Amino acid sequence: MVNHRSKLESLAIYLLLIVGSVVMFYPFLFQVLASFGSNIDYYNTVIIPIPTELHLDRYLSLIHNPLIYHYLINTLIRCVYYIVVTCFVALIASYVFTKLRFKGRDTVFIIFLTSMMVPGQVTLIPTYLLFARFPFMGGNDWMGQGGHGMIDTWGALLLGSGIVNVAAIFLVKQTMESIPFEYEEAARIDGAGVFRTIFGIYLPMTRAVLAVIVITTFIAIWNDYLWPLVAINSPGIQVINTGVTNLLSTMMSSGQVPMYPDFFALTAIVMLPPIVVYLLLQRNFIQGYAMAGVKG
Repeated sequence: MVNHRSKLESLAIYLLLIVGSVVMFYPFLFQVLASFGSNIDYYNTVIIPIPTELHLDRYLSLIHNPLIYHYLINTLIRCVYYIVVTCFVALIASYVFTKLRFKGRDTVFIIFLTSMMVPGQVTLIPTYLLFARFPFMGGNDWMGQGGHGMIDTWGALLLGSGIVNVAAIFLVKQTMESIPFEYEEAARIDGAGVFRTIFGIYLPMTRAVLAVIVITTFIAIWNDYLWPLVAINSPGIQVINTGVTNLLSTMMSSGQVPMYPDFFALTAIVMLPPIVVYLLLQRNFIQGYAMAGVKG
């Protein structure tokens, strides 16, 4: 009776997983099929769009579109910047909270952790005002009045989404705590300073966790939509998410029939970089979380 019940439970679990997989895979299948078809095929859709002919040239035209290319480059620059800065800050802060001894260290770290409980939407307006009233920027005087500050500039894109990633600091700190202090003592005997110790000793040993940070940071910044929507208006520094939205809004406001297959193809192209980054670093992804959970 126990074995029979176990088989029924396993069957129910597999059926639930299959149904869930189909539900999650359906939007992607719809998107890819619609991107290959025509606008007529899309409007004739019942369950999924069936392309009457494949429009592969649509992808080539989008890739060679200078405006789309510019949006992609802006987004890629922003992702690389945040990855480098986040990993750098996480290494330095983790070393301070793990290897250095000073009064109030644990209290400061707890304050850092509590900041993770505050949603980003809560601080959106204060952050906007901070950038808009930044002194001596964008025509502002020393009181932050008279101009637009850092709003609608690269400064807003590169600083507005948070340089200090507390989750990244936590992951690296947990990994550093499992590394014996004898490695640092040996480096100090050889004459290594603080930064040489961090980047020569601890950086290679936390590589798996840093791979996790690279993946999560890249996906978060690549998919970031709310802050660029609020802070950026100039077409020259738009990122891909807001750029696609503006293109769709312009087309619909002009009275033209929206070419939805073009937008499906564009979103398929936009999805590729995060997938590629994950596939390249997936071997270290689980290992990184496992290392962060081991505390020596």
